[in-house]
Amino acid sequence: MNGSRTWFRWLFPFGWGTVTQLTVAYFLSTLYFYVPVGTLYLRSRGLNYVQINSLWGIIVFTMFLAEIPTGLFADRVGHRWAVRAALGLQFVGELIYLFAQGYVGFTLASIAGGVGFAFGSGSVEALAYDALEAQGRTEEMTRAVGQIEASQRLANLIAFPIGGWLVRYLARDQFVLAIALTAAAVGAGFITTFLLQHPSSGAERIADQPNSLRLLKGGLHLLRQNRAFRGMVILFLATVPFRDYLGNLYQPHLLSAGVPAAWLGVALSVASGLSFLGARSAHWVQERLGNATSLLLSTALPGLLYLALAMAGQPWSVGTAFCLLYSSMSLRRPIFADRLNRHIESQSRATVLSLISMVSGIYVALMGLVFGRVADFSVPLALALIGCVVLVGALLFGRSVRLPAQA
Repeated sequence: MNGSRTWFRWLFPFGWGTVTQLTVAYFLSTLYFYVPVGTLYLRSRGLNYVQINSLWGIIVFTMFLAEIPTGLFADRVGHRWAVRAALGLQFVGELIYLFAQGYVGFTLASIAGGVGFAFGSGSVEALAYDALEAQGRTEEMTRAVGQIEASQRLANLIAFPIGGWLVRYLARDQFVLAIALTAAAVGAGFITTFLLQHPSSGAERIADQPNSLRLLKGGLHLLRQNRAFRGMVILFLATVPFRDYLGNLYQPHLLSAGVPAAWLGVALSVASGLSFLGARSAHWVQERLGNATSLLLSTALPGLLYLALAMAGQPWSVGTAFCLLYSSMSLRRPIFADRLNRHIESQSRATVLSLISMVSGIYVALMGLVFGRVADFSVPLALALIGCVVLVGALLFGRSVRLPAQA
């Protein structure tokens, strides 16, 4: 019994509260069993590669349009309802994806998912911080966000190999089964959000909140007047690790180095497992190394590992570099979540975080065009370019960020 309780405390250090409920909800909603064969399924439905690649662009553009309205909704109506809307729309998107027959259907699924992601982009951290604030535990924000991030990486670790096994014969009914299981898992995550309790003692009342225009002006004022916060935001934007583009580039790069195709899914599963450990260890890294060093490590390390991946030529070295690079990105979100949220008032938290996410989305989309163009000539060169961008951003802007000596 003591051993069981020890494991439970390690897995859920915040008890059965808001943070753990968010952890469970986002674990379930990240069980994407069909991802390893998603492109093959879309091809079987008659989509060409241009249409397939455009679906992610539709998601990004939808998020860009929806970030501010969804952030204002979260702060005006409540962070719990925004999280419910996030996973509810994600569930709707997966249902549309399951029954879609052509490009129009998959486009509608992308739009629903994009709006859902926009609802969640600021609300999850806002709700977690509010819960910790109500308990007087805001110093544990890195650990809380690390737990949520780790649950998503654990879901990847579990879902990817299962999905590969389910669709091992590439039959259409197997594709449909993998998508149906994904939709069911996301639906279960959506249901879990109705367990969320308001973290403060009072009820969420719209009348108590500033109007939308004041919330938006307050966010812009914070960026203009708070130098420490502005510096942190600039560093956050300048060191985006471009995880999604790595997902597109690692496959041809590993194959060109002689890694068997059968090992691509295994490499991604191993990387997801290491990401789980990294996210769970983010608070430990911050406590041991201090704010400045841990921030530098979380921002600069992916840049260095991108360069290592670009230069690696042997199957073992390419695979190792990829797994380390992918997992190193899991340190960043928990550490930034802690530092950014300390500067934001609860009443405008989701709005401010959505503003940051919107700018980040624009930057990622534009840089994706550049990286894609370079990758047409050379995938290693594109990986090296990403590494240089991230590393220069960390070194150039990290030194100007003002931090206390310890979290």
